Amino acid sequence: MRAAVCGPSTLPGLDERPPGMYGIHLHDIAAASRNFLAAVRDGSPQAFLAAVASVPSRLLGLARETARQMIVEASDALYPDAIFVLHAGILTDLAVETGAPVVVHVSATDLEVAAGRPSLRRLVASAIGSSDRVVASDAATAALLRQGWLGDESCDVWAIDEDAADRVAAVCRAACARRRGENP
Repeated sequence: MRAAVCGPSTLPGLDERPPGMYGIHLHDIAAASRNFLAAVRDGSPQAFLAAVASVPSRLLGLARETARQMIVEASDALYPDAIFVLHAGILTDLAVETGAPVVVHVSATDLEVAAGRPSLRRLVASAIGSSDRVVASDAATAALLRQGWLGDESCDVWAIDEDAADRVAAVCRAACARRRGENP
């Protein structure tokens, strides 16, 4: 199993990756904006979403295209069996474009920010709906997902912590099985 992991920053729980797991991160593309880079380094969804709101559209478009290129290059080099994305949104949409099974880890902040902005709600809804598996960061987020985001689908519930790498690999295997028509 090869899983590519992408998100706004490096997570301590994924520093020690098992064989076959690779990271795709935003540090390089965020360097074009101090606010954006600070948010990526902070790693919290709140900082990331606040920074995105202050970044000019032109720079966001450049960041999106650079992120797309990074994900495509990593996919071409690694041929991942699945891609695990931290936070529902742009990166999830870009991961889906690769054609690999995608798992998205959703936080309450993803849903709260999306609820207040129609364009972001559409993006997050598309990211969740296009993913092969959805993981909620906690029980409260899982409840929010069931109230208007998942439809009839279910989701796993676990936080990203020091034991995350094994869970990431397991949920990526389940996404691959689902894509093959198996029902794990």
